[in-house]
Amino acid sequence: MVYSHIFYCQAYIALKSFREGYYIKPDPRDEGRTTVDSDHYLRPVWAEIDLDNLAYNVRQIRDLVGNRVKIMGVVKGDAYGMGITGVIDTLIEQGIDMFGAALLDEALVIRKREKTIPILVFGYTPFEYSDLLVKYKINQTVYCKEQAVSISMAAKRLHKKARIHVEIDTGMGRLGFQPSDKSIKTIMEIAGMPYLGLEGIYTHCPLSNERNEDSIKFTESQYQEFCLMVKTLEDHGIFIPVKHVCNSMGTLYYKHMHLDMVRAGIILYGSYSQFQNVLPLKPVMSLKARIGSVKKLGPGKNVSYGRTFTTQRETAVATLPLGYGDGFNRLLTNRGEVLVKGRRAPVIGTICMDQCMIDITDIKGECSIGEEVVILGRQGNEEITIEEISKKICGFINYEYLVIIHRRVPRVYMKNNKPVQVINNFLDF
Repeated sequence: MVYSHIFYCQAYIALKSFREGYYIKPDPRDEGRTTVDSDHYLRPVWAEIDLDNLAYNVRQIRDLVGNRVKIMGVVKGDAYGMGITGVIDTLIEQGIDMFGAALLDEALVIRKREKTIPILVFGYTPFEYSDLLVKYKINQTVYCKEQAVSISMAAKRLHKKARIHVEIDTGMGRLGFQPSDKSIKTIMEIAGMPYLGLEGIYTHCPLSNERNEDSIKFTESQYQEFCLMVKTLEDHGIFIPVKHVCNSMGTLYYKHMHLDMVRAGIILYGSYSQFQNVLPLKPVMSLKARIGSVKKLGPGKNVSYGRTFTTQRETAVATLPLGYGDGFNRLLTNRGEVLVKGRRAPVIGTICMDQCMIDITDIKGECSIGEEVVILGRQGNEEITIEEISKKICGFINYEYLVIIHRRVPRVYMKNNKPVQVINNFLDF
């Protein structure tokens, strides 16, 4: 009876911890360091988000742009895979002036946590949701008159003033008004609509990350076209408070284009080593797992689907509970590497949906079930960077890999090398 009562108490505490999102205990193997072990959130696979590195990156960007220029923290793609709700507090603490979201859904997630900070939606919001934009004080990018009319009418119904930014398409060919007299006339009409506040105007430069002469020339021409549109509007008495051109790469390479605000996206998360000579940044995310099985296979044995790998010697094979269902792409089959005990171990055989195999034959020391493995990040003196992984997945860009790390992978948020929060989207029970 006593034992069943103890078990009930333990189960209740564990369930309560899971519902609250995390459960933390000291790890006796690590000299008192507080860790989040895999059994605290069921999955022996997790992404660690270093909030100290995130804060450092914001400070670096602030030093670069100065105090006069606002910083928009772009959190589209669920904060580039980091998890919006896990990072916005740190971004606000570090002085982010505004958030940028791709979707109304993302903006509402932010607004639920932060009631006053400005939020801009970059993408298309269906007109039937204009009331939500107004109700929750979310700025919408406007690129056609009909959209502005819809938002103005919603604001009138709610007896509020809606706030918008207009986008100018200077060469992206995506959303935005094309530079023309007709567009000037339309924007002037929008600026005069009741219940609308035209707070911002911006453009997007798709080649700001390219450093060849032609790309630089194209980007500069975009900037000149944008400035001409702004000047023409001002000549007609339309003065828009916030003008912004620079995305992450533009922020680094085109300081004269900073204007009133920069849009910091991937540079917040430190996942581009190519610009370390311009602005030293630190990677925010690492991806880890624990070994689930270890076995010895003799020479001539096949591994995984399709028999894409055959052992040439007696081979120690470890199985990780990580697969393409988690975002560990099948293109890394027989090409990827992970870190075990600070040394590289190759991925062998076809990556499965939920598991993959690695060759640990050459790893010094005994590897056992529960051993920590680093898929992305640093272990000892070795590091696997996002660039390295992306190059092995043909056609991938760095942040594409970050955003495909699945929601079923728990996000563990770290400060001072200790976990402060875990978000596990699969433990909502």
